[in-house]
Amino acid sequence: MVKEIPHCESCQVVRKSCFSCLKPEDLADLKYEKSCSLYRRGQNIFQEDHRALGIYCLHEGKVKIFKSSADGREQIVRLAVPGDIFGLRSIIDVKYYGVNAQAIEDSVACFFSADTFVNLVGRFSKLSKILISNLSNLLFDAEEKISSLAHKPVRERLAELLIRIPNQYAVEGPAADHTINLSREDLANMIGSATETVIRLLSEFKDENLIAIEGRKITIVDIPRLARAANLSSPAGPHFAYYQDPPE
Repeated sequence: MVKEIPHCESCQVVRKSCFSCLKPEDLADLKYEKSCSLYRRGQNIFQEDHRALGIYCLHEGKVKIFKSSADGREQIVRLAVPGDIFGLRSIIDVKYYGVNAQAIEDSVACFFSADTFVNLVGRFSKLSKILISNLSNLLFDAEEKISSLAHKPVRERLAELLIRIPNQYAVEGPAADHTINLSREDLANMIGSATETVIRLLSEFKDENLIAIEGRKITIVDIPRLARAANLSSPAGPHFAYYQDPPE
């Protein structure tokens, strides 16, 4: 447990979460409906095939959501950042989690039981609309990822991932920083490749002056050229404008 449970009405990430539609007095009541825990880097929050008891809202840190294969390999489905909710299978009458959730840096997550969250959705219609919108976005991202895995070579998949991650998951510092701080193994598990292949391709991108590398941090230095390496030469979703060359 954390020393002090975050107050939802003063939480800095509420505006990014599905609870952003609630009034301050409603947010104040949420403190009594939840529990909050600190998870150290590498600690599991929940595991697939374990009983699904409720949903989590990430207060701080980063969490990877992933599936495990029979031989122990990971396939990262997505990353959760502050304001994201995960563990939604518990509210759709599914008894077990279908994925794993693990902190990739020290993280604090707030837990709501399935009954509590379902009651909240019933009380606040705007909450259900935001939830549906969030699920639609997750479905779109999943469809894009499936298409990429099926049709693109590893080099293109990695280039696309390097572009999308800072845009989708940058929560600290200026948006123009375009810096990724993930292990090479996690990057490989996000695109369905071997860690050695990712290390080699990152070295190639560095030699081509597309990225800069400092330790495990990767900074994109030439977005338009990296987008071309990812074969993002035609509109491919809501983020495409972000990749294009600036007007002359």
